[in-house]
Amino acid sequence: MCQHLRFSSAAARLLIIATLLIAPAVHAQAPTVPPAGVTTAASSPPLRFFALGDLPYSESEVVPLQALLAAAAVQHPPFIAHVGDIKSGGSRCGDEQLRAIAALFRAVPVPLVFTPGDNEWTDCHRLTAGGLDPRLRLARVREVFYDDPTVLRLDALGLTRAGPRFPEIYGFVVDRVLFLALHIVGSDNGRDLHDPAAMAEFTAREEANQAFLTRMLASAPGREARALVLMMQADPLFEREPGQQGFRGLKDRLIALMGQFRGPVLLIHGDTHRYRQDHPLLDPVRGTAFERFTRVEVPGAPIVGGVWITVDPQAPEPFHAQPVYATSLDSMGSQ
Repeated sequence: MCQHLRFSSAAARLLIIATLLIAPAVHAQAPTVPPAGVTTAASSPPLRFFALGDLPYSESEVVPLQALLAAAAVQHPPFIAHVGDIKSGGSRCGDEQLRAIAALFRAVPVPLVFTPGDNEWTDCHRLTAGGLDPRLRLARVREVFYDDPTVLRLDALGLTRAGPRFPEIYGFVVDRVLFLALHIVGSDNGRDLHDPAAMAEFTAREEANQAFLTRMLASAPGREARALVLMMQADPLFEREPGQQGFRGLKDRLIALMGQFRGPVLLIHGDTHRYRQDHPLLDPVRGTAFERFTRVEVPGAPIVGGVWITVDPQAPEPFHAQPVYATSLDSMGSQ
């Protein structure tokens, strides 16, 4: 994969196409009319950022992904978010692959908000992935992406971290919107009753996620936030109740969150590789969906795409999502 990480003429051609595909997102949303009695500053447009995930799964997706990232970056978002899975679950886990993706992230000229997925560590026990210890692979993910500040450049966002043990759990504020990156992954969130080491890791990480969410909501930025955006890799399977054990604590916490945070809440995740925007969290008392809670799932491999998200807490729909896609070289007939 490493040989594909330098921008080529093919990537340049894709950049032009991806820019054309992404550009309509800037104009796709009609201007928001504020409610009566509310004034907005003309110099303060709604917050926009780009999110993607479940990419790249193959070498053929690297150049289109580069073009997509470059086309998004030229629109100067405050950051680009990648919600995990930087390889396929069956492909080999290794440091070379991590370093290749780190180089790709480092080349993006805006901060890269990254939360790990299960494919880069939880699933590394699979024989096709190398039959490796998932905890050791997680340690390497942390070293490659979070120990080197030049990879993600998160310090530019004024980061608050959960602590040195969990550098991948962090938060920041942009335009009074609180963003939290939580480490919650597919494969039942790494929970395995037959593996004591896996259970110990799961328990510690679950506690860290919960404690950090509570801490940030109680902080001054949390109390003053106009909206809350949560980012993680796993699809928590809202449609299944009670669902997998590894996600039950999260879903219970989200329900409690709706009674603690009065603004709109957005959850961005990947995992099942299909774009969707909905309101999947049910109020157990009323039996209906929390309309203030929105979920956006990003598309994923083999589709190379992402989602522009506009945050306007005063709008009837506070989170506007616009999916965009790069065009593959094969479909262009390029060599």
